[in-house]
Amino acid sequence: MQILSFIQVWLVSVWILTSNYVAGSPGDNLNEFIDCCYACEFKRSCPYSQIHWIDPEKNQFRDTQFTKTPFVLEKLFLWDCISDCDYQCQHVITKMRIEKNEEIYQFHGKWPFVRYFSTQEFFSTIFSIANFVPHYYGFQKLNHRITSIQKSRGQLATLAILKNYIYVSIAGMFAWIASTIFHWRDLIITEKLDYFFAGLTVLAGFHAILARMVRLDQYSKWHQYFSICVLLIFSGHILRLYIDWSYTYNMRFNIFFGLLQYILLLSLAVQNYSYLKSRRIKSRSFYNLPYSRQFFKLCFIPTILVLSTAMAMSLEIFDFFSYTFQIDAHAIWHFCTIWPSLILYDFFLSDFDLVISEVTE
Repeated sequence: MQILSFIQVWLVSVWILTSNYVAGSPGDNLNEFIDCCYACEFKRSCPYSQIHWIDPEKNQFRDTQFTKTPFVLEKLFLWDCISDCDYQCQHVITKMRIEKNEEIYQFHGKWPFVRYFSTQEFFSTIFSIANFVPHYYGFQKLNHRITSIQKSRGQLATLAILKNYIYVSIAGMFAWIASTIFHWRDLIITEKLDYFFAGLTVLAGFHAILARMVRLDQYSKWHQYFSICVLLIFSGHILRLYIDWSYTYNMRFNIFFGLLQYILLLSLAVQNYSYLKSRRIKSRSFYNLPYSRQFFKLCFIPTILVLSTAMAMSLEIFDFFSYTFQIDAHAIWHFCTIWPSLILYDFFLSDFDLVISEVTE
């Protein structure tokens, strides 16, 4: 299972790393879409629009009725006249293509979603909110464990491991808040925040798992140096994107450190297996629990995490969209990441118990 999951992650990563990012979308260049936007901006007299005249002989949308932007959407969610014309024309063109049994096109890198409850992508927004819950749940559990250890003053040196996991949960909460806002309303600032916190999440996971594997909690200076290096990498990443925004670079950065996380999790599973195997030779139990249960929690769970997240990632490759149900592969990917995030923190705590058992031997 470990080999299969690694191969799948590798294939997905190679495909993404070697593919070229396409900035535009087929729908953007449709003459019908352009004419529709011109007609809408002209008929609604959009402020700051450059369209002051349309040819009534050639523009087929001259008689189309375009609605006024709802007050709440305009004032609270920044749907100005021009962006709302763009939105309305996406659906005018999409419905025309559906009636003709033609392929549905993306516009500006997104499928033509209908606004529900003011959200731009309803299911991606809902599933982003749902993804926040496991990280908040993990934060609470980790914080409770840290408080318990501090009160009992037991194994304080190993608290660095739990604190690193706390940082993972905090980064995860911020990332899914940013994702929720971005899918609720796609703006330049919300997109950038979503990407920045996604990068922070993969770096926090890389930092925590590597520090746990090599037991940097036992070497405070090296742990501090490593943490500073990771912070510098993140700062450099943000600076690089600030100077020259690149979707391709950002994608490769996240894939690279995400792949490293997968490799580290699988390596940690192997490391735990070796330790438990040696323990089994000495004793048939571990904390009075069957060996098989500990083997599952500490060896199989990280493997399952890698496999499930890799399979979820493949949805980004085999993209699809249903205009009827208003759901796409990206939203389903968000749905598929809820369960792995939920069990991740239980694994962290079980693995921490294993660390404690090593220290007290």
